[in-house]
Amino acid sequence: MLTLTLPSPDKKVKPNVILTKELLPKPVELSEYFTKIKESIQKRGIKDLKISNEKDLVVSGVRGKMMVCQWDVAQMAQMMGNQKGQDMSHIKEGQFVKQVQVTLLKGQMAINMTASFPADQFEAFYKPFQEFLKSMKID
Repeated sequence: MLTLTLPSPDKKVKPNVILTKELLPKPVELSEYFTKIKESIQKRGIKDLKISNEKDLVVSGVRGKMMVCQWDVAQMAQMMGNQKGQDMSHIKEGQFVKQVQVTLLKGQMAINMTASFPADQFEAFYKPFQEFLKSMKID
């Protein structure tokens, strides 16, 4: 797993990209694998989660799927605080994050990228993220 935190003037939502590579125990169809990822995001229980912009893509000749979702950070913090017994009252409502989920599948190798950005600055971060995707080389 590789996590990159990007500089931002927003003190509430830190832009970041998380990249994971997984070797699957057996071959699986891209749509089936992506559906499981999407369902796991939906099952987190974030009340105001909105999923949009699902599409197919190809990165370095590897087929993949992408979706964008959005939620209020306060909803996620409240849920996580309840699970871990932590006080998250300092996180106020109205701090929206937009997240890009990219899944690439090459044989039994799965590459997942999660890029989270402050929703009000999404376009400013999304364009360089798209360039990052175009520059990837997958062997």
